[in-house]
Amino acid sequence: MTLGPRHRQLRSCLVLVLALFICQFLVVLLLLRYRFFDDFVSDRHISFGNNDNWREFIAHTPEQPDTYFQYNRQLSDKLPAVRSLPMTRHDSCNTRTYKLPHALNAKLSVVISFYNEARSILLRTILTLISRTPGDYLHELIIIDDCSGDANLLDSLHGVIRSMFATPGPCPILIFKRNRQRRGLIWSRNEGARVSTGHYLLFLDSHCEVNDGWLEPLLDRLALNSSLAVSPLLDPIDPETLSYLTGNVLLKGGFDWSLHFHWLPRQLEEREPPEQQYNSPAFAGGIMMISREWFFKLHGFNPHLQIWGGESIEFAIKLWLCGGQIEIVPCSRIGHIFRAFHAFEFPAQFEQQLDTAQATYLRNSKIIAESWLDEYKYLFYTLKPAAKEIPLNLTHQHYDLALIKTGQQCHRFDWYMRHVNTELKVHNAKYSALGTLRNEDRCLHVENTLPKVKWKLLLVSCYQVEITQWHLHRESGQLSTGSNLCLGVSITNQDRPELTLESCLSGQVKQQRWLRRDTQLLHAETHLCLDNPVQNQLELSSCRPQATSQSFQFALEMETQA
Repeated sequence: MTLGPRHRQLRSCLVLVLALFICQFLVVLLLLRYRFFDDFVSDRHISFGNNDNWREFIAHTPEQPDTYFQYNRQLSDKLPAVRSLPMTRHDSCNTRTYKLPHALNAKLSVVISFYNEARSILLRTILTLISRTPGDYLHELIIIDDCSGDANLLDSLHGVIRSMFATPGPCPILIFKRNRQRRGLIWSRNEGARVSTGHYLLFLDSHCEVNDGWLEPLLDRLALNSSLAVSPLLDPIDPETLSYLTGNVLLKGGFDWSLHFHWLPRQLEEREPPEQQYNSPAFAGGIMMISREWFFKLHGFNPHLQIWGGESIEFAIKLWLCGGQIEIVPCSRIGHIFRAFHAFEFPAQFEQQLDTAQATYLRNSKIIAESWLDEYKYLFYTLKPAAKEIPLNLTHQHYDLALIKTGQQCHRFDWYMRHVNTELKVHNAKYSALGTLRNEDRCLHVENTLPKVKWKLLLVSCYQVEITQWHLHRESGQLSTGSNLCLGVSITNQDRPELTLESCLSGQVKQQRWLRRDTQLLHAETHLCLDNPVQNQLELSSCRPQATSQSFQFALEMETQA
């Protein structure tokens, strides 16, 4: 049957209307997906309509170059107080049903400690938190200024936050404290936890942006297991452009034997969705949420640690060994500025050749090694020999590590290596000894004498930066450096054998074979011992029992010597 002209026109109109409707629907979906309407939707209890208070507040930021903050402060000052952020979590996170406890039983206390943070960055951290957290759960906000140079910041901050509450409604308690002297992030976080009154604690850095829907996935996990500590997946914020980027769901937190944090690859199980929560050996960025009761059962962050550095690793080890667990929850997203360098100087700790930040971190790392690594602490000292000389006074009236370990029935560190951080392996099975090689107060060091590119053996201060690390191979007996040079002996002159330093040869090479006899190094072919008869002079001589000049001690001996 042939349609008339009128019917064809009517059908064309219907198709056109339907196509227009579908296009409008798709446009709306895209706008919602990229959150175009966020700036037009009034928040439940915060008003950003009047920018006068915000602009007045940031105008009083002390003038400093961007290198002072290690991010683009000028650009931050121009951005909105709360800007729209991309939805970086998986779409399935938006349709999940989270089983949350009643707000009366899940009050959240947020602890933010800061030192010399730019005003716009700090306020954006706070306002994104308040505006994107359900008001019924956000119980209190504890802000601790660690004696920043901007002395009037807290008073101004209190005023600007109060002025931004639009209408009566859920309003968090605001607790602002300023340290009279610099106490550090670690002390400040413990203090914030001490004055808190909520059921849960969130420790948040002061250079973050909280994304929508961050709380529910974390609270859902904590409600199932009170011994958990959970961390959002951190979305990096570029320090220069302040672009909000998508974090990697295939990374977890870990550390090496130097006790430095590293990202580790996450291995997915068969059919495991990437957006599923997963165990992590350590916290990423030090941002975590935990039951307040559980935090204090573990006695908080170790008060022996000073200022900043290592506290997240120390607490992670303690948490795992003493009955807890760490999860990263990809459905929860918080943006974090990862600075290339630490922005500020640290108070002096002790007589040191390192800068103050390195010295503080090294001291804190030594405390972690002595507290938790058991016999594996010698691997730390192998890589950080300067830590041996750092003085420690580990007495604190409210922190008895032995009682904590006994009370919580904590595992030994080898349990952590076998069950939690399997990537942290002892990679030294092929060596019988390794690390720095010390004779009295000096260490055997290899120096490159450019431009001839000739290697020179020296005895230098063991605290010299980048001191040579030696490896005594179990099978070949070779004594090698990290650059694959081996200490050997040339016997072209039978009456006067000479020490050589040449590329390591493969197999059983008698010229490069050394035997360990107590603390002596005996050359297998000549049966002579490495000797230091005169300061900074190395030679071979007849072995003499108990000769101090022939006593060479490795940082780590892997087996008992004959």
